[in-house]
Parts: sequence; C-alpha cells; structure tokens
Amino acid sequence: MTAPHATKLLTADEFYALPDPPEGGKMELIRGEVVTHMPAGGPHGDTALAIGAALRAFVHAHRLGRTGVEVGFRLSRDPDTVRAPDVHFVRAERLTDGRMPSAFFPGCPDLAVEVVSPDDTDAEMNKKLGQYLEASTPRVWIVRPEQETVTVHRPGGDAHTYASGDVLTSDDAGFAQPGFELLVSTIFE
Repeated sequence: MTAPHATKLLTADEFYALPDPPEGGKMELIRGEVVTHMPAGGPHGDTALAIGAALRAFVHAHRLGRTGVEVGFRLSRDPDTVRAPDVHFVRAERLTDGRMPSAFFPGCPDLAVEVVSPDDTDAEMNKKLGQYLEASTPRVWIVRPEQETVTVHRPGGDAHTYASGDVLTSDDAGFAQPGFELLVSTIFE
C-alpha cells in the first residue's frame, strides 16, 4: 500500500518566485497551497474598474495612500496566505516612501474589494471575507453585480448592504478624509 503524497506548503516568498500559470488566470496562496482562478469576464472587469477609478481619484486628490488592483497581500504566515483583492486601498502611513512594495504587501489592505463572479460560490466569498477580517482589514466590500449591491463589512461582524439609490461614503471606505461619495448605481452602469 502506498502512503498518500503530502503536498509541500509554500511560503509567500516561494509563491512569489513561481512563473505565471501557462493557461492564464489569477493565482493566490491559501494556507500554503496555490489556487488558480479563471480570468474574469467583462462585467467583472468593468465593475472593478468603476470602483477602482472612483477610489483612486479621491485617494490621489487627498494624498491618502495608494489604490490598485489584484496586488498580493500576505494575510497570514505559517502557513502563508496571499490574497489579491480585485481593488484595494492602503493608507499612506503604512507605505514606505509612499510606495507599495515590489513583492507582496506584508499585511492586509485597509480596504479590500471583491467583485463576485458568476462562478464564485457564497462559501468561497465567505472564506475570503473571513480571511480579510481575521487579518484585521478594516473594511471589506463584497460587490454583487448580478444583484447590483455592495455589502460593506467591518470588524466585529457589522455589515450593511447598499443598493441602487444608496451612496457609499468615506466611512464605508475607511477614509479618514470626509467627502468621498460613490452612488452605487454608477458602479453598475
């Protein structure tokens, strides 16, 4: 009888050195194991771009930090977990010389935005949400294009779902600077 083959768990540094998957897609490291996701479809990309553009304009205008897309964040160690939210924000005081590192960010984002794709399950999204919150991410947005909603999650289990006529604010994004407003319906136009 043959013993089962044990999978070698990777560290974030070993994961970073891997080549891109030959068939494309996004890779993440979940508790030391590589997970590859299919490339996103058009509506997913449009939604992430709309959110990212609005966040970036406000963050840049007020010099609050950095926003970006699909950057790796090392959420935990031993075993390592690296997640790449569709859109993120990191406060300026957490950056070195105002820049994001060339490798994975050592910690959680201040805002993680995950856009739900048609093939994403609720269990998968809840797992991501839990990992962000366990890593002390102050705000996590779960964006559901099919329902045209954005659910803002905060530590301690507080969550609020916004729909078409609602406005996301600086508090929802975790910005210290008041004045950010994003009408939910414009995300899905």
